[in-house]
Parts: sequence; C-alpha cells; structure tokens
Amino acid sequence: MGKPFRPAENKLVNELMADIVTYRLTQSEGMKYIEMRFRPISDTVYKRRHALINSDKTVNLWLSYFTRIGFVLHHKKLIEDAMRIQNDSLREFITETSRPTTPPRDNPTVQLRDQDYVLKLKNDIRENIRLLTDLGLGTPIISALKAKLDKVESKLGEKGNATATGIQGNSELSGIGR
Repeated sequence: MGKPFRPAENKLVNELMADIVTYRLTQSEGMKYIEMRFRPISDTVYKRRHALINSDKTVNLWLSYFTRIGFVLHHKKLIEDAMRIQNDSLREFITETSRPTTPPRDNPTVQLRDQDYVLKLKNDIRENIRLLTDLGLGTPIISALKAKLDKVESKLGEKGNATATGIQGNSELSGIGR
C-alpha cells in the first residue's frame, strides 16, 4: 500500500477527480490526467476517489449548476468579445474611410486612405458578422437544452430523486438531444 496523501495532495486529487467527472473522462484518460497533473495513482485509489466524488450530492449539484450555467456564461462572454471586436473594427473602418483618397491641394501631407487596410477591415467585419450570427443561433439551442434539462430534472424530482444530475450517466437522461 502506498503512502497516504498529505492534506494538500488529498485536496488536489479530489479536484482532479472533480475535473474527471465534469468532463466525463474514461478511467484511462482520467489516470493519464492525474499522472500529468500530480503523479500516478493506483486503480484502487482512482476507483475509490471516483466513487466518492460521484456519491457526494453537493458536488453533483454544483457540477450540474456549473455545467449548465457555466456553459451559458461562457457563451455570453464569447458574444460580448465578438461584439467588442466588431465595434473596434467598425470604428477603424469609419476612421479609415473618412480619410481622403487623394491629397488636398492645400495640405499634401495629410494621411490618405489605405485601400488595402479598408479591404482587410471589410473582410474582418464580414467574418465577425458570421461569427456573431453563429453565436446568436446558439442562444435558442441553449434555451432548448435548458428546457429539456429542466423537464428531466422535474421528472427525476417527482420520482424522489431530486439530486440526480445526469452527469454520471443516469439512464433517465438518455433522451436528451434526440
């Protein structure tokens, strides 16, 4: 039997196990993940820790909340970032297109419009519009997934299993996404 974990190591292994459960890694993937982040552990320790994490109702509730709400927050941040980039590109485009194409007679040192830069900005704006459209289409999909999750959770709650989350492969959730 190996030496017991120190308190800091114990906490780290539990956090790594929570990652494994969150991202639904297989045992071999989980073992490699722990080995990369910490050190190799035995199959017995892995199975015992994995079962412990799966049995902790508060962790399962947190994982359920995080995977649903965290995904939505991440999606929202992506949209905000794309909009910020779009606004900056539009500002640059307006600035560049407001410059003259030929030098005025009274001031030949004025900065002229850079047509190559204008074309690059137009392309950037087009690509960003496509990205924002794709991200915008994701919102109804996320809403539909949330409705399905809520429906499944209410069914599980009616059966007296209000803490089930589906993260651990609950067979009741197999209809999601179909």
